[in-house]
Amino acid sequence: MISSFRAFLFQTLVAVVFVTGCSQAEQGITPDIQSNISAELGAVEKVTVMSTDGQEVTLDQSVFFSEMESQGKNWEVSTEPLKQEDVRFTLVLYRSKAAPLVISVGETASQYGDMTYRGNSASQFYRWLHRQIGQGLINQPVESVQLSAEDLEQTKMLREDEMQAVREVLAKAVPQVEEMQLTSQFPLHPHYRMRIHTGEKPLEVTVLTPTLFSVPFGRETHYFHVEGALFSKLTSWLPPREHKEDPFEKLFKATQLRIEPQHGTAVEDKKYDVTHTTIDQGIAHQIVRTLRAAPQLAQAPAQPGAAQYILHFTGNGYERKITFYPAHFQIEHFWFSHDSVDDQIVKMLESAGLQGEPS
Repeated sequence: MISSFRAFLFQTLVAVVFVTGCSQAEQGITPDIQSNISAELGAVEKVTVMSTDGQEVTLDQSVFFSEMESQGKNWEVSTEPLKQEDVRFTLVLYRSKAAPLVISVGETASQYGDMTYRGNSASQFYRWLHRQIGQGLINQPVESVQLSAEDLEQTKMLREDEMQAVREVLAKAVPQVEEMQLTSQFPLHPHYRMRIHTGEKPLEVTVLTPTLFSVPFGRETHYFHVEGALFSKLTSWLPPREHKEDPFEKLFKATQLRIEPQHGTAVEDKKYDVTHTTIDQGIAHQIVRTLRAAPQLAQAPAQPGAAQYILHFTGNGYERKITFYPAHFQIEHFWFSHDSVDDQIVKMLESAGLQGEPS
């Protein structure tokens, strides 16, 4: 019901501001967005940003007001409207005695009514708001926290003292720019997640590394740097445990992977050291998750076909191998079916700069 109302509210706000923008254009007035906002700051009672999926977060007005004037003057009026699929979020400024000021914001363009603005200032405006949104997300009140370790299939509700520790960590978190090296980071084992209830839409926090977590916001993903103390607390609240009946559990501890081709398949015989960076480790852990998601067979297939390649996991004094067939793979005495998992794994090993050495 709340999401439906917000969707209706958003459509109404856009319609109101579109009419306002048209009126200005008809009068030959084409001020830039920075000028529009700056002229209205005295009447603004609240500043929020709405995501493309209806989530609304309140921005710090003191920061918004103090930094707005420095957002640049290179606003270029464009004849090309901002496409709906390129909208990353919508800025809403609630005014005391007038309709809200609504601006659709994309990475390289922003739209106010029927006026579209591009140029360096538009890109700067997006990055500036992106950072403020991140801060607004983690500044929300923490009412309850459900912690889960996805790889362990375990969850727990945090106690008040544990939630206070989470609040203290969030208060010190530093928003990071969304760059390729961040978007290439898969969660490290045991894949901790926190569902933080704030009174609004819950925050879905994914702990990527001991010092990095992410929060989705519509089409955006926000990244935050934190102290390693958070990860140590999570491991004490939900400690990693090995299950002897799980043939994949030890694979998370591998320090090296090797592909050994079979029967003349196209893959190269390579070794991959997955300890260089957290991105490398994340790829290795994601490979294990991909394998675990495959359906297990009750018995070995009658005709599995010719082996494609063997994937070796080594480290900490052990080695385990997985043999891939056209539609199946085997680890120890367990058999699983798959649909192109072998190709997916090869692509993951070759991605994000993970370099293999000839075996």
